[in-house]
Amino acid sequence: MSILRQTFISLVSGILICSNMGAEAEERPTQTLFNVGYRVLDFKSQKGGSIKTLTVAVWYPTAREPKPHNYGGPTNGRIAMDALPLTEKGPYPMLVFSHGYGGSGLGSVFFTERLAARGWIVAAPDHHDRHSAVRIRTGQLEDFSRRGLWRGARELGASDPEDRRKYLYRLDEMRFVVDRMVSSEDFRGIIDNKRVAVGGHSFGGYTALGLCGTIQERHDPRIKAVLLFSTGAGGYLFRETELASVRIPSMLFMGEREKGQQRGRKTMSEITDKIYRNLSPPKYFLEVKGASHFSFNNRFVDKPMTRRLSGTEEEFVVIRKYSIAFLEKHVAGKKGSNHILQRRDKMLTRYTRQPGLDSS
Repeated sequence: MSILRQTFISLVSGILICSNMGAEAEERPTQTLFNVGYRVLDFKSQKGGSIKTLTVAVWYPTAREPKPHNYGGPTNGRIAMDALPLTEKGPYPMLVFSHGYGGSGLGSVFFTERLAARGWIVAAPDHHDRHSAVRIRTGQLEDFSRRGLWRGARELGASDPEDRRKYLYRLDEMRFVVDRMVSSEDFRGIIDNKRVAVGGHSFGGYTALGLCGTIQERHDPRIKAVLLFSTGAGGYLFRETELASVRIPSMLFMGEREKGQQRGRKTMSEITDKIYRNLSPPKYFLEVKGASHFSFNNRFVDKPMTRRLSGTEEEFVVIRKYSIAFLEKHVAGKKGSNHILQRRDKMLTRYTRQPGLDSS
């Protein structure tokens, strides 16, 4: 496989969206505590005389009984559509999650829905990338430009910090979602402004890190932790000194099968090491056994190729388990997840952690 093709496959995350959100047995920190509500919001902004709409998928605790729900293709969950949020148990911590290039806010449903069931509000926008293969409201697009998507991914993969200006729109959209969620009529007053986290997959990792101190003028002090799923862009679009400016807890995942894959002039292993090495503790690095870049995604299309590229339920379980344990410890302030974070699961080929001075 050519380097360009590897780059394209690795960067265009979010195109394959999930399946098999079964009720498998998991450890206590990932078991359901709340029914999950789900709604799609359209946040409008005005710039240069034109109105722009940012569509956001939102999962949240609710009192209403959930029902089986199909997000598209083989992707299934259990949610209460447009239910009222459960206000009595709030305020809740919030995660804003950013999808990969060309993808959708539904890109990691296997994780976002389950996090809401733990008592979180999770918001995931459809970023305005130049080309998109899937959208929250429509699912897989039939008429998107595959050639354009390829070119955009290739251009992104060849970028460095000097090229970053053209990608700053994503940081602005991420900050816009945080601002609008905490002030929205639907969720105002039930989001805890002191317990906000951001996360992202692939290009979404760059988006999340951009608000965490790497770019001073876009630093959002409300953000208390960052969760990163397989992000090359989070390494090659930032300098080492910029990554070292991130002073909040972080968790970084990579798939075992992508270690040697090229992202520009570096391998994914080299880029991931650059990110982890420069971030401040407490920090965690996890390499998932047998996983690829797409193991952090769900999928919309049930075809042989998409099945090979998307994650397995076993991979989803370990990603979800450690992600939720990390967020609950370092953002929600719960202590019940310590036993997970202190040991390596059999599905991890590498697990490195560096606790902070006040962490166990």
